[in-house]
Amino acid sequence: MLVVVGVLINISGCGGSRSVAEESAVNTRTIESQTEDIDFTESPSTGEAGATDSAPEEAPTGAYTRIPDYPRIKTAPLQYIDSTSGHRMGVRVTLPANEDGTPAEGPFPVILIQSAYNIGLMSLMPLPGGVLLGAPDPFMVRRGYAMVAVDVIGGGTSEGGWEMLGEEEQSGYGDVVDWIQQQAWANGDIGVAGASYMAITSLFTAQQRPDDIKAIFASVPMGDPLRGTVGTGGILNGVFMSTWMTLTHLTSTQNLITMLLHPELMDIIMGSTQRHVDQVDHYYLPVIEKAINGDPVFSYDGEFWRVRSPIENIDRIQAPTFIMGALDDIFQRDEPLIYEALKDRVDARLMIFNGDHIGHFMQALPGTEKTDPILNLVLQWFDKHLKGMDSGTERIPAVTQYVKGYKNGNWQGFASTTDWPHPAAEPDRWYLHGDGSLNQQAPFDQETTRVMTQPEFAGYDYGKSADGGFVHLDFTLNDGTRCSPSYVQWTLGSAGIARSPKCFRDTAQLEREALNYETEAMTEAYYINGPIQADLFVSSTARDAVVSVRIDEVTPQGRVIPLSNGLLLASARALDESRSRYLYGEMVQPYHYFTQSTEQLLVPGEVVKMHVEVFPTSALIRKGNKLRVSISPSNQAQGILNLPRRELARDGVTSIHNSAEYPSSVVLLSVPVSELN
Repeated sequence: MLVVVGVLINISGCGGSRSVAEESAVNTRTIESQTEDIDFTESPSTGEAGATDSAPEEAPTGAYTRIPDYPRIKTAPLQYIDSTSGHRMGVRVTLPANEDGTPAEGPFPVILIQSAYNIGLMSLMPLPGGVLLGAPDPFMVRRGYAMVAVDVIGGGTSEGGWEMLGEEEQSGYGDVVDWIQQQAWANGDIGVAGASYMAITSLFTAQQRPDDIKAIFASVPMGDPLRGTVGTGGILNGVFMSTWMTLTHLTSTQNLITMLLHPELMDIIMGSTQRHVDQVDHYYLPVIEKAINGDPVFSYDGEFWRVRSPIENIDRIQAPTFIMGALDDIFQRDEPLIYEALKDRVDARLMIFNGDHIGHFMQALPGTEKTDPILNLVLQWFDKHLKGMDSGTERIPAVTQYVKGYKNGNWQGFASTTDWPHPAAEPDRWYLHGDGSLNQQAPFDQETTRVMTQPEFAGYDYGKSADGGFVHLDFTLNDGTRCSPSYVQWTLGSAGIARSPKCFRDTAQLEREALNYETEAMTEAYYINGPIQADLFVSSTARDAVVSVRIDEVTPQGRVIPLSNGLLLASARALDESRSRYLYGEMVQPYHYFTQSTEQLLVPGEVVKMHVEVFPTSALIRKGNKLRVSISPSNQAQGILNLPRRELARDGVTSIHNSAEYPSSVVLLSVPVSELN
């Protein structure tokens, strides 16, 4: 998402010209009176322009496709609609068009995308795949869909101030649905779609208007922001927040080209833009200040985070839902949990790709050539659930996952199954030993206790840009994790593009600081699939401590292949056992309260048990390689201590205990290799 937005910003500044649309009023008008032509002709591989045969056909590689129904698309100029909160929202509508550029006779099923990343930037060029981003998508529209792209309240051209998916913003989601249902070009069947932020708004919209939303395609959506993203392990995810808040504020204020293209709306757009700039002082800086200083609203679970959690009211969704994710995504934890919460009530699918938040967009469909985009799946899903076509969705496996180490190449290593977690999964417990070994034999005597020291805390700097127009939040990581897989993950994947990939493959600095526990070389391949839990007995010389756990594969040459990571603040270790996951009597995925009332500070020297949630993965530890558990006292790329907690953890020395009384271990879900297909 970050890369796509950046490309569009660069394109918008290159001087490309477009005709200014005829004057349009602020109030809604008919689509015919305010459209502008966008001509798009597809390549022969995806159907000839002007074709009207809508029968499904198989692509040469097996991906679902069909030829277009219409030769062109027509995108209306920006218009505004009212919300119940009193703020006007910017809307762009794209319709199928005839050869002469006039809108085709509808009505059409509608695909709704609601974005915080500025539809004015996105609408500068047609974009196959734009259905996930809010850009006019000729691939989908020419196949008989109307597209509605909206700036959420507080974003882009819309009025109001952004408050991180707050209640006022959410109230606008349903208002747009109500408006669509009144339009002559809409046939009443609405699907919601999008990637990242737009996937999140899709889930919220389907909860608000369950009778109106007939289908959902959500790529890399969030479920529980505190546990899965912003406060993993009960610790502030500063790297993610600095990346995300900078992105949302930057894109929300880039409205110059939109104003030039719509001079009749300049006053409204200028007013909205100024409000977004002012939001630095009104919202961004106060939130940053409070979070760093340990304000309970942001440090603990409560109403603030529950309002912003799509999984909280997931049972309101009635629509068939396709969830797409990635193994190293920022929403790695949440994507399978959303699917799991939906699968018994609605037609649902889960597809997990390799890579990170940005990288998964570049992936292809499982089992096909890499030229076949995710877009074919979007078409297949909506053709079935919005058009009632026999598109073969029943042949899509319930769960499809990339398996690290299974086959070489992003487009090869997929396996499918009927459920998540994998139905054949069983818990395996691996014990950590004082000599650094890892095996399935519990300690039977006192073993060496290994220790690690709290590193220098992360530095930080925040404020406004020199011209006062933008927010900035920067962290200096002092534990080596700026050169780590976690840093790539929590910068949405952008760090892996901007910097040398070697940095993020070379974990030598991290290994020197970590306590590593390794198995002997595997005598046969070992397949793990699902959540991971580290049950560690720890003590510290301080009142609080951080424990970071990484699961790795290690080759005979010593190359370390990180598989997944988790961390936990010792004071946040209290468990809600009723919401934790058990399999065959073993807890395999802990659910922590993360509330102020359940906080438990350490007593220096006293041993406690910490259940560390390591985010789910699917991976094959290949024959001859080793399984490694790597434990560190910090992972600042994933979690940064606020100021009060720093004082509690300062200069702490943390011990990992290994004995019959304190048998530290890790539980993995193993699956027979024969299940790979």
